[in-house]
Amino acid sequence: MTFMIHLRNDVRQIVRDPIMLVLMFVPLILIVVFKLLLLFLLPVLINLTGFNPDPYYVYLLAFALLLSAGMLGIVTGFLMIDERDGNIAELMAVTPLGRTGYLVNRLSFAALLSVIYSFLSVYVLNVCPVTWPVAIALAGLMAMYTTIFGLILFNSADDKVKGLTFAKGLNVLAFFAFTDLFGLKWLIVLSWFFPPFWITALLKNQGTTLPFVMALIVHAGWLAVLLMRYQRKN
Repeated sequence: MTFMIHLRNDVRQIVRDPIMLVLMFVPLILIVVFKLLLLFLLPVLINLTGFNPDPYYVYLLAFALLLSAGMLGIVTGFLMIDERDGNIAELMAVTPLGRTGYLVNRLSFAALLSVIYSFLSVYVLNVCPVTWPVAIALAGLMAMYTTIFGLILFNSADDKVKGLTFAKGLNVLAFFAFTDLFGLKWLIVLSWFFPPFWITALLKNQGTTLPFVMALIVHAGWLAVLLMRYQRKN
């Protein structure tokens, strides 16, 4: 019941803010745009250039997943910044819900949307074969990535203006999903410590469990550090 009340409040708050409303629905628009480009523009380019896109479809899907999750993370961060400025978070901390309950409710909304958008990206784009276990794993990891994005934004920005600047910089994290294309060992090793790298690795190695285990460890590590920072600051 409490979760549904918070969900309705979140929807009202997002609808009142054009930036957050756009960010929430842009991933859906991008999925449609990517699909149209794949259906109509890509065949023309292949015929004209002879380019073989098959090895790069995995990277396209990884990019779509990370972009959607990142935008939803920005929405989460903006909501939390709004509530911090309005002292709503402090008021919630003294209710039976408590600080932990408030945080869970706040992060659940975008995480749930991220799961939905992940399945849409995988099965609407349909650019490469993805097994059901891997699709479920990706959805869970994207929910975690959305939470990570939101917490980084909230912990780093004092207001929404600075938050928008930080959000632009955070999108650079998606770069680590493509580092194995450069063939630089030191860059690949560095990428091991960033969540996006393991999304691509999971898609490229769907028959093994190691990429998922590593992805889970890295995502959980980032999440644990950010949650501890949140607790210290609040």
